[in-house]
This record gives sequence, C-alpha cells and structure tokens, in this order.
Amino acid sequence: MFSTFRLLAAMAAVLLPVCAFAQAKPILIGQTYVQTGPLASLGTEPLIGIKAMLAATNEAGGINGRPVEIRQVDDAYDAAKAADNVKKLAADGAVAILMPVGTTSSVGALKAANELKIPLVAPYTGAGPVVKFSEYGFPVRISFDEEYGRIVNHLFTIGITRIAFAHNDNPGARSAMESTKAAIQQRGDKMLGSVAIQNDGADAEAKAVELAKLKPTAIVLSATNAVTAKFIKAYKATGEEARFYSFSFLNGQQLHKAIGDDAVGVVISQVVPYPWNSVMPIIAEYQAAMKKIGVNELVTAAWKAMSAPRYSWRASSAPVPALRPSHSRRRWKHSSH
Repeated sequence: MFSTFRLLAAMAAVLLPVCAFAQAKPILIGQTYVQTGPLASLGTEPLIGIKAMLAATNEAGGINGRPVEIRQVDDAYDAAKAADNVKKLAADGAVAILMPVGTTSSVGALKAANELKIPLVAPYTGAGPVVKFSEYGFPVRISFDEEYGRIVNHLFTIGITRIAFAHNDNPGARSAMESTKAAIQQRGDKMLGSVAIQNDGADAEAKAVELAKLKPTAIVLSATNAVTAKFIKAYKATGEEARFYSFSFLNGQQLHKAIGDDAVGVVISQVVPYPWNSVMPIIAEYQAAMKKIGVNELVTAAWKAMSAPRYSWRASSAPVPALRPSHSRRRWKHSSH
C-alpha cells in the first residue's frame, strides 16, 4: 500500500521468523512522538497522515495478509523519554519505529534504535545528527542543510542578501539556523543576525522588535505555526518591511487562518510532491485515504507522513536475505535522487 509501511514491512520480514507470517497476528510498529508541552502541535498533522495510511493499508489486506498495528507513546519532546519509549515498544514486540516527531525526540529514539538494532523509519526532522548515516536509521526527507541551502540560493539569485533568521528555541530549529548561516557564508556573506523565540511564543513581540532593528530584506523562519503567527504579526506592527521564508513544516492554511492578510506573501518550501495534484496516482491515493477517515482539508504534513522515497516500493518485494540495514540504506540513497 503506502510506501512507508512497505519499507517497514520489508524490514519486518528480516526481523520476524518466517513461521510468524502464517499466523494472523498483527505486525506491531511503535511510534514515539510529542503529544504534550509547548511543541505538541508538531505531531498533530503527521498523526493524521499516519492514521489514514494505517486505515488504507489494513483495508487493503495489511502486509502479507497480516494487519498492521501502531502503538504510540508520548515523549513530550524529551530525548531520554523518546529513548525509553523505543526500548519499551521494542520489548512489547514492535519490529520497527515509525516517525519520531522533531529533532530532540528523533535523536533520542535513534540512539535507542541503533542500540537495539531495530529500524527507525522517517524521523520527522532534517537535522544533521538524524539524517546522517546510521545502521538502523532510515530518514526519508532531505536534510535541513539542503532545504535551507536552497532557500538561501533562491534569495541570492533574486538579489536578496540582507538575511536574518527567527526560530523556536530548541535544538532542531537552532540546527536550521546554523544550516542557513553556513549557506550564506558559503556565498561569501554573513547572516545579519538571529533571534530564538520561546517555544510558547511568549517573547515573540520582543524578538520581532529586536530583529526589526537590523532591517533585513528577508527573514528565514524555523518555528511552529503558533510562534510564526505571533512573530510575523508583531514584526509587521513595527512598520519595517521584510519578506518571510519558511521551511516546509509550516502550514500555510493555518497561518492564514491565524493572521489573515499578514500571511500574504509568506514563502514556504516544498519537499514532497504537491498534495493537491491529483493527477499523480500516489497523490490521488493520499487524497482518497484522507477522505475515508473523514478529513477533507489536505495538509502537507499529513502527506509527508504517508510518503517515502521510491526505494521503499522496491524494498517490499526484495528477497529477505538481501534486505540488511547497511545494504538497503545504500540502495535507498542511490534511488531517491
């Protein structure tokens, strides 16, 4: 069915005894994600996509005739809790870990997954420590280095070099800021400055005033929807003009609902196929799956949760002896360009 589950199922074929497939026992997949705390909104939309993918997969007969079950545990965006969750899920029989949400959770989960030798697929971040090669990590999105590098390249192409950065005060967002700073330096220039905003957005107004003093032409963002809305509204209230560029986690529809016309002109990068392009068969499949679970508003984050690299389509039919973590990761890297 959907490719992320096919990748997980192919890995499960390696990890489970052959005799298990003769039983109608569910394939258990675990997920540690942020459900509570100021960054809880990060997990809301990806979970909708996972729900749709799970329902569609099981309706189509599951994997090799077996239903797929997902067990989800809150880690409150804490690396140690995420690691503990992975260990508990593995002890409960999970054959793989799906999409820890955010950099901090993903770092903790990946550490535990490598220790336990259990595959971790599609971490919801592009931070360097998570996307770099590891035996049991299978990231499926581009890195922040590449995503923000392309934003910077676009800005320099259109003649914008006075660039500042605003981000949530957490490791993943700081990683995005560092990626942007490095991309600017590679072009022989310097970032004007940056501000770190509290994860609940309490100081967004003060940080907007601080950054406005630098008079940037463009402000690149790495922040949640709630923080971005507060920051942009506050920045525009200063009377200074700037263009806003965000990474792909930002939900443009929700931003427009929150701040109306102040959201006009905000540019959001896109790292997966356009989710409204129903001409593409996989997009049509996504739209149908969302509709079946009663969700009519299509969102990019939910689509990301259901999409994966082209390699994973082939992985589901790979001979079991050939699907070893180091070998399969190399095949994925070569086929995802």
